[in-house]
Amino acid sequence: MESSLETAVTGCSVEKEWRENLQKQAVTNREEIARLRAEVTHVTEMKSALKQLQRENDDLRRSCSEQETALVELGDHLSKSKVKAEELRYNVDMTKENKWVSDKETVACQQCNKNFSVSRRRHHCRNCGGIFCHQCSDNTMPLPSSSRPLRVCDGCSELLLQRSVAMTT
Repeated sequence: MESSLETAVTGCSVEKEWRENLQKQAVTNREEIARLRAEVTHVTEMKSALKQLQRENDDLRRSCSEQETALVELGDHLSKSKVKAEELRYNVDMTKENKWVSDKETVACQQCNKNFSVSRRRHHCRNCGGIFCHQCSDNTMPLPSSSRPLRVCDGCSELLLQRSVAMTT
């Protein structure tokens, strides 16, 4: 009998150890589950924050692209405005420098120096105001002062053509 009692006591103590180990394991598992749930919650929050940041990033990229396009347009507009301003300055300078020469003051063409006569008539250059013969002023060019092309001398014609080419490039 004693031996069966000893066996029963030993069996109970082994069972008690297992139970204690299982309870410790259950506590450890519950703590691990709680930690993992907290980590899942954190990862879910981070995922949500990442999606929000990606949307904000897309919005900022779109905005940046639109602003770059606007800057390019403004740059083009500025370039065109500078060209127009330069054109206006040039026109103002030309009108300041150019003086309409009186027919009475000139007896010969200002370019070829041939004397005017009944057959060699005087022609005013509408750009510089000088007096030239027909051969030295047989060009017509559009001028800011008129809607139609006007007579200009050979010198002004070259100058206006160079300016026109420079403005288009």
